[in-house]
Amino acid sequence: MLYDMGGRQLQNLKTKNRVTKINTQTLVQGAYLITIKTNDNKTANAKLIKK
Repeated sequence: MLYDMGGRQLQNLKTKNRVTKINTQTLVQGAYLITIKTNDNKTANAKLIKK
């Protein structure tokens, strides 16, 4: 899931691939939060900065 810094969900992708590309062309410059959830309910968070 991709969120803006205001907490609004912008994208929700589901995939079975170990590597997934996120299309950032429509995003304006700024910081975003990525949340990754696995099938066994593990989560990871990352910050994305688009320049």
